[in-house]
Amino acid sequence: MSTFHLLIAVGDSALRAEAASTAAASTAEVSSVEDPRDFPRYLPKVDAVLADSLTASLVGSHPRVYFLAPDPGPIDYEAALRCHASAAFILPAQSKELLAALAADTHPETPTASAGLTIAVTGSAGGIGTSTLAAALARHAGAALLVDASPYSGGLDLLLGVENKPGARWPDLAAGTGTVDPGDLARALPTTPDGIAVLSAARTTSAGATALSATRRAAIMQAACAHPDIVVVDCPPWDIPDTADHVVVVTAAEVRSAAACAEIVAELRARPQECSVVLRHRQWSGIDEGDIAKLTHADPVTELPTVRGLTRVVETGGLPQRLPRPLSRAAKDVWEVLV
Repeated sequence: MSTFHLLIAVGDSALRAEAASTAAASTAEVSSVEDPRDFPRYLPKVDAVLADSLTASLVGSHPRVYFLAPDPGPIDYEAALRCHASAAFILPAQSKELLAALAADTHPETPTASAGLTIAVTGSAGGIGTSTLAAALARHAGAALLVDASPYSGGLDLLLGVENKPGARWPDLAAGTGTVDPGDLARALPTTPDGIAVLSAARTTSAGATALSATRRAAIMQAACAHPDIVVVDCPPWDIPDTADHVVVVTAAEVRSAAACAEIVAELRARPQECSVVLRHRQWSGIDEGDIAKLTHADPVTELPTVRGLTRVVETGGLPQRLPRPLSRAAKDVWEVLV
């Protein structure tokens, strides 16, 4: 299990001491920073932040903030809203409640996924977080195989921050004929610290360098989908594996993307192949859950908003093992449909 990192970014010295005393009783690795100028250096590295009214405006970029107020209160809810706090507590009166919240964050409930399940994740438009959701689903599953099935992908190893880890990428598997052993395939791949084996595209500036023969690619995909653990395939709509047990279709809450989603869902049902729809809200949403349900004849299983600061975090260090709350919730909602 990965270490949960907690930052105490509390301006009031007495309240900071109470926060430190409470946090010491948790299983988190705790850092306490007094100088606000140091906050930007710590924020990208921690899983949660404790803040108060003096620091609320400085930590709002973090996806998980707990707001603190000193006894006897009251809580400054206006300041709590400024930092998008997940919850607010009065210390020391609510120390037990804060500890319970930290414990829930440190040891989240993860749905038990059925072994040998293959999930395809596809999108009805580009840039709507399809790959991010696929990675989040794999992360929620625990031990999983994540397959990058787009030949022009930038590489899921980059998304997960394992681009420098040794292991085979798609072009490395071009040689060979015949069947591929699923266990041998998984062992050859780069793996994240939390156990996700990643079959990723590679990056090159040479034309044709990543090409595999159709026969070889099919053999590798067959081996991947036969993996005994959970398999998540990030794929374009025109290359959804027939062997997928379920297809998750991500659509933006926009007219063109929704129209494409309706067509994808219709084709999947005609196969027939089970599918679910995830509604993704970008900067502006032109349609809502009801509109999507009418177009696709399927109620979205979850909605995924834009996660503030996630793009920067992924670009600088990969998708965090501790998923931001909205992304974690969306992945959990999808798994509840599947298991």
